[in-house]
Amino acid sequence: MNRWSRWLAAAPAVAQRLIARTHRISLPRAGSADERLRRLRRALCTPAAVRAVYAALDADVRAALDELRGARRGLDAATLTARYGAVRPWRHLARDPQPRSVAERLLLLGWLLPRPAAPGRAPRFALPPEVRRWLPQPLRLADDGPAPPAPLPLAQRAAIALLLVAAAAPLPLRRDGALRRRALRVLQPLLPDAPAPELDQLFRFLLPLLEARGLVQRHGGHCAPALGAAAFLAAPLDDQRARLVEAWLHSAAPDAWLRRLRVASAGLDEPALRRRLVQWTQALPPDRLLAPEATYDALAATFGPLADAHTHGFRVVRRPPWRRRSEARVWQAALRGPLAWLGVVAWHDGRVVRPTTWALADGAWRYGAPGEVTAPFGALDAAALTLAQGGRWVRGDADGLTVQVAGASGVQGDRVRALLARRAGDAPDGWGTLADEAPALRLAEGALLLADAPGDLEQALRGRSVRRYAQRLAPGVALVRAEHVAAVTRALARQGIAVDRPPTGGARAASGGALPAAPLAPGECAALLVACACYRRHAPEGLPLVIPATLEARLWQGLTPPLRAAVEAALAGIEAPEGPAADGGTDAAPLPPTTPEEAVRTVRRALRRQRLVTIAYDTGGEGRITRRTVRPLGLERRGDGWLLRAWCLQRRAERTFRLDRVRGCALAPPGGRWAPAG
Repeated sequence: MNRWSRWLAAAPAVAQRLIARTHRISLPRAGSADERLRRLRRALCTPAAVRAVYAALDADVRAALDELRGARRGLDAATLTARYGAVRPWRHLARDPQPRSVAERLLLLGWLLPRPAAPGRAPRFALPPEVRRWLPQPLRLADDGPAPPAPLPLAQRAAIALLLVAAAAPLPLRRDGALRRRALRVLQPLLPDAPAPELDQLFRFLLPLLEARGLVQRHGGHCAPALGAAAFLAAPLDDQRARLVEAWLHSAAPDAWLRRLRVASAGLDEPALRRRLVQWTQALPPDRLLAPEATYDALAATFGPLADAHTHGFRVVRRPPWRRRSEARVWQAALRGPLAWLGVVAWHDGRVVRPTTWALADGAWRYGAPGEVTAPFGALDAAALTLAQGGRWVRGDADGLTVQVAGASGVQGDRVRALLARRAGDAPDGWGTLADEAPALRLAEGALLLADAPGDLEQALRGRSVRRYAQRLAPGVALVRAEHVAAVTRALARQGIAVDRPPTGGARAASGGALPAAPLAPGECAALLVACACYRRHAPEGLPLVIPATLEARLWQGLTPPLRAAVEAALAGIEAPEGPAADGGTDAAPLPPTTPEEAVRTVRRALRRQRLVTIAYDTGGEGRITRRTVRPLGLERRGDGWLLRAWCLQRRAERTFRLDRVRGCALAPPGGRWAPAG
């Protein structure tokens, strides 16, 4: 360490500050040279720091380090420029510290340092001896040959299946947020390669990720697709997989698979551990069959222990947090759990693979058995949501999903027919028409459930939810009580069975049949948005009705630009609190001081009750406290802190606030008085 320290001390002050900035090391602005050197040595000059930085480097930088390790005397400037790119002067790097070459990247890391000329030796750039000694050795793993293309990851197929099934009927949830058994029974045929216990664990792992990405939303004990579902299905499969991996890396929810291993979790930074697991996996040779039990020993010999002060950064680490046996168990569980679910690794005949190619079926929809259409995953996009409304997804495999098209009439039936003709072509002979193949029932006099074909009613009564409310009187005839009609209709819709309900009142007299719902006019959308704002402002506490966010989002889409501006101005007047607190003036009642944890609880309470929040915000972190009244839209965990995404009534725009800069926080009750944050 002495030589590396001397080389750092010989570097100019601007170089030391650039190296500290690259590693995010805090240096006092007016500190002495000895203090700067002490902080650099403490943060950089350790074997653990070298291994941790090496694990995050790109492949080209690692290759350059392997070559420079053998050049003990270093390289002159011309050779370094020819091999690894030019190096700008320090003053240019200070103005633009973004590295433009591999050589500048190593220079800003503090690993490649300039050495002045000596008698008989020209100036050169070299790695310090300590860096050469502590750099991990190249990974060496014996393999069993090339691996075949991997199937589409299980988590990606499960996410697509859940979005399509929930688009037809929301899936019920347990109190702890997991899917109920009847929802898992609907999804099980679409993922036949996942046993029932693993399927439950998979959706417990997947649902929080989909909710954090805005793909699903929970409402009334059910799970339904959110506005982002269509964009996710329309994205390429590689982008879908990358979004799921990114959601897992940044998830604030604890990992249940890790808790089951009963390893020490005190001070554990789970996002840091997830990044470490993915980095280790990316170091494996691609598309090669590897023995899973040999991977940990090879990776630990190259990168050091799996858990260290970086993964357990919330406490002081004086020794390895986990024993080697525990680390091996965590690694093997991750290989068979989230890393395999997300497609970071794949399994083939008991061997683990880091896949770069995927086995995908052709991208054409095709007709199958009468009334069924199979869609490969490579061709499933947002248009499949139309089939979810006009059919029932019955089974699936690693290549795609099969939908049973139900009988549909009117606009919805025309959309389904046009979609099938565009994607799968004309239906073959014997496949059947939509109206002929799908069972349909009629509800007469509001209480009798009738079927032209008695077999259709018998098929419907196989469902437990239908048998609970419908009593069979005769072949093709069942009795339903008036208060159970809606429940029976929903249960039949989950089976893909349409119910023809007679219209009521003036609609029956005018048309003799059901009238299609007309789209709302822009003025009607504006009126409903104002009504939603008035409800949030003046509704009494404890009222069970909750306005879903998707409803307001659809209403905003139906506004014209001038009407949108007028509605925003009206909502600002409705939602703003009355009195001096309305504009955040200095004469407003002081807000109680709060901590980031209390602010998180207050914001979550406001999201749950759909209420406004007033915050005292330190703008820019410079001590300038401004008072804002905001409507919370969502919370997001970033590292150790929280970000609040909200609509600011003062700015009349969406803003993002750091909760560690919130100095005071309070809810806004309907009457305009401020409730304490505790």
